Amino acid sequence: MLFEVDRIATLHSSEFLALLKQGEPYGVGNEPPQFAVRARLKNHVLMGRNREHARLELEDSSGLLKVLWWFHKLPCLQKGDLVRVVGTYDYVDCKLLCINFARL
Repeated sequence: MLFEVDRIATLHSSEFLALLKQGEPYGVGNEPPQFAVRARLKNHVLMGRNREHARLELEDSSGLLKVLWWFHKLPCLQKGDLVRVVGTYDYVDCKLLCINFARL
């Protein structure tokens, strides 16, 4: 199931985290929900031996979101680009694990 997130602060709210935890345990037969976030790119770093992974920071007026994308397919990006990231949310590490990415 895919949910559009209205602002980054929503992912960090106690109400959101309580709802997300109610759906546990996630795994086979109970896939974790996916969230779509639109925000400006604040920073990005390529990681790994062959720079095959990416760490992004997205920002809107409500806060900052860290995003990890394993085996990324990032286009050429610049700070301030408006992007849409879809992924699952790791509430323990407060990071979105990216599945899909688009520059808007």
